[in-house]
Parts: sequence; structure tokens; C-alpha cells
Amino acid sequence: MGLVETLDSALVCGMKISPGKVLLGLVMNVLCGRSPLYRVEEFFRMRDVEVLLGEGIRADQLGDDTLGRVLDRVHAYGTWKIFSEVCIQAFKNFGVNCEVVHHDTTSISVWGEYRPSEKDPFHIRHGFSKDKRPDLKQFIISLLCAEGNLPCHAAILNGNAADKKTNGTLIGDLPRIMARHGVSIKDFIYVADSALATQKNFSLMHDSILFITRLPENFGACGQLISKALAPDSWQEVGRLNHRVVSGKDICASYRFQEQNVTLYGRTYRAVVVHSDAHDRRRQKRIEKAVRNDRQALMARLKEIEKKEFFCLPDAEAAVQSLQDSSLHHITFTFGERPIYGRGRPSRDMPRQIRAVRYRLSCEVRENTDAVQQLREEAGCFVLLTNVPKEQKSGIDILTLYKEQDGIEKNFGFLKEPLFVNDVFLKKPRRIEALGLVMVIALLVWRLMERTMRMKIKKERTILPGWNNCATAKPTSFMMASKFSPVMGGVKNGRRFLFSPLDEVQLAYLHALNVQPACFTQAPP
Repeated sequence: MGLVETLDSALVCGMKISPGKVLLGLVMNVLCGRSPLYRVEEFFRMRDVEVLLGEGIRADQLGDDTLGRVLDRVHAYGTWKIFSEVCIQAFKNFGVNCEVVHHDTTSISVWGEYRPSEKDPFHIRHGFSKDKRPDLKQFIISLLCAEGNLPCHAAILNGNAADKKTNGTLIGDLPRIMARHGVSIKDFIYVADSALATQKNFSLMHDSILFITRLPENFGACGQLISKALAPDSWQEVGRLNHRVVSGKDICASYRFQEQNVTLYGRTYRAVVVHSDAHDRRRQKRIEKAVRNDRQALMARLKEIEKKEFFCLPDAEAAVQSLQDSSLHHITFTFGERPIYGRGRPSRDMPRQIRAVRYRLSCEVRENTDAVQQLREEAGCFVLLTNVPKEQKSGIDILTLYKEQDGIEKNFGFLKEPLFVNDVFLKKPRRIEALGLVMVIALLVWRLMERTMRMKIKKERTILPGWNNCATAKPTSFMMASKFSPVMGGVKNGRRFLFSPLDEVQLAYLHALNVQPACFTQAPP
């Protein structure tokens, strides 16, 4: 990646230790669980610092004063300017493809007052909490990724920043960001969630930026497109985009799609209506709740009607006319007669005389199976909106590119995983921002390791032992790291050695990483 060299050329701290080495040490600390700044020195005391960071570097050089000084220097230089320089160099060295970029945001909750100041790069405050913790203040991490999950641009925003405005701001910066990676405005596709779909954002793109997004459900056009797609039943089958077997069963969703056109705000776009057989659980629960509430409301109305008595059949029939089927249930009625007898004891020889007849309604509620099934079918549908020409990307390509959005969701899982990022132990927003740089660089390292292994075994048409020694063609960085947890090194008479030699699995992973076994016993210059 050229990480240390890039950081050293940007940061001048006037210290004996290289600032690039300091930040590299923080990256390693994040990847090993992350300690608060005042315990990083303690973390390195238990490790061979020279093997990790270079000859002549000691653990006592990584105290919290040194770390704070470097983080302050990062903020002074420009936190995300540094990250941009790191990404440009890394993407160039690894040949990363930037033709498709994905964007999303997440919130990080913190404890404390965090009173805002005009000097702060962002403000920690209450906002919409994606952590389901509205009681805590937060800040927002905005992430732009290439190849699904390789971060190429990042920012930390105010805790109440809205996703719609964040997309609008990023759209204005996209041409400049992508130009740094040698990609022109017409040569990349911007993929984002439904927050992109606003009139202002569409006008900002001016058809010059190609995009893929999800049409929000609250748009009237969304329901119309889905209803139109379900009527003719002319779907194109896609099948499963991925295969994941659990207990002998493939649990991945199977897809089909149908293409239409839709006009929004005076412009015509491609609309790809997608149906998934793995219905959204939240939507299905919402449908079940709607059916249950509709039935309860009808039963409450009918219960009052059933208590009433009518003096004549026309009155009962008129009451029936006032009751109509709901959209989810049918109502059936039967009329019952109740005779009214005269007073006094009847004669033994003559039948009781009926003076009048009263009428009552008996009601039955049946579910409208066709309507409910229609809702369930619609619940499995969503609409993708794009201006990418058909000649450039087919409907299947549009769906595949959008589904790669889960790569950025996994990145957020990395950034918010307590194992990697426990509580934010910093009081100053500028240092939180600098620490955010360290976390995103650690994420980039993590994903590049994963990418390197997968490309290597794909090229050589091999596999690696995964969990429980099951062969896998998609090894993860966590899987790789777990294979080396038993490795222990020592030093005797100035010579480094391993307590036990590396086994075949460990050597296979090092080969996939393009790393030599000597990395455990030789200190870098």
C-alpha cells in the first residue's frame, strides 16, 4: 500500500519516530481489538515491536502523548485529505477497479455531553439513531466504496446529518473524487440507497452521473410499477445470485425481474421491478398485523349490528347495504327471525299466537385470500431506479450491482463491532475524526487482505481450508487471522525464532497473501 511512506510525506511532527509508523501501530492495534490511547503502549509491550514496525522502534515510543501529537497533526493537515492520498496509492498498487462505487452512512453512538464548538470539524449531537439508541448523542460516518467494500472516500458528519442532504453533497464532490483515481464522470456508476431518490439529487446529477438506487415505497410510482409487474406475470428468471448452504439447504434468495419505464420530475428512467422469494420478514409481519387489525375492526362493527333487532326485513336488508367488504375481508350475512308472542298462558288446544316478528343479523368474516396474497407478492417486490443505458448494463447487471451494496453494510459491521471499536475514549471531536481515519485505514487493510487472497486462489484455481477445515473459495480476513493465533515467537541470543514451525494451512494462507514466512522473524527496515 505504501502506507507509511504516504503518511510520512504528508505529516511532519518533528519526532524521532516516524508518524507513519505511529499510525501503522494504531492500525495494528485496531485490527487486534483496539485499546484506548493510554493503553496502546501496554499493548505493544507484549509484542515484538521491531518485527511489526521496524528496527529501532520501542514500545515506550508509542505513549499517549506521542499518539495524541500525531492525531492532532493529522487533523491539522486534513484528515480525509490524507485518506484520499493513501487510497490513491493503494488502489494504484493493487489495481482496484473504480467503475462502480457504493455509498451509505451509519451512526456511531457515544457517551458524554460533547458540547459543540465552532472549531470542531463536526458536531456530536442527537439525531436519527441507526443503533436504536436515541437517548445517546452520535456522529455519522459516510463511506464510499469501490469493488463493493474497498473504502475510497470517507467523512465524519454531524450527528443529525440527513442522508438525503449527505447524498447531495457527495454528488457535487464525486467528479473530483473519481478524477483522483483516473475515472471520468461518464465512466463510473454511483450506487446508493433510497435516500438518493429526491428531486434535488436527481437535478444535481443532470443525467451526467450514472446511478442505481432503490425507489422509496412512499413514492406512488413504486406501488404502480409493482402492481403493473404482477398483473401480466411476465417475469425474467434470474435465480440465485449467491449460494450459501446451511444444514444442506441453500438459504440464498432466488430473484426474477421485469423492466419498465417511469417518469419522475420530468425525466424518464429505467425501473427494474425485482421479486425475491425470500420475502422481507418485517413486511410480512406488517401485513399480518394489517390483516389482524382489519378483522378486529370489522368484528367490532358487526358485533354492534348483531345486537340490534329490526322490526321488518327491509330494515335489516338496509342495514346490510350499509356494511361493505373491506379490502382484506369478505362479510357474509344470514337473517334470523325471532317471533314475538301474545301475553298470557297459551291454550292447550291452540298454538301460541305470534303477534310480531323481529329480525337479527348473523355475520361471518372471511379473509380475502386473493387480496392478501397480492399483498404478500408485492411485499417480496422492490423497484430499482437507474439511468444506466440498457446497452451498457442489463437488468440482471443492475440487480447484481445493487446487491453488492451489502459489502458496505459489512464494512459498517466492522467499524461498529465492539471487538474492533469499543467505546470512543476521546473527548475532542478533532481527535475522534483522526481516530476515524485510523479505523477506515484499518478497514482498507482488512479488505485488501481479503481481496488479495480471493484473487490469488481464483487465478490459481485452488481453495483454502476455512472454518472446521471445510474448503472455501472465499476466505475472509478474520478466517485467515484465526489460523495464525497459535503462532508464538521468541528471541534468544539476538536471534528470532518460532516455537513451532508453520503448518501447511498457515503456509497456504501466506502464499495466498503474497507474504513470505520470514515476516515472523525478520524486522522491516
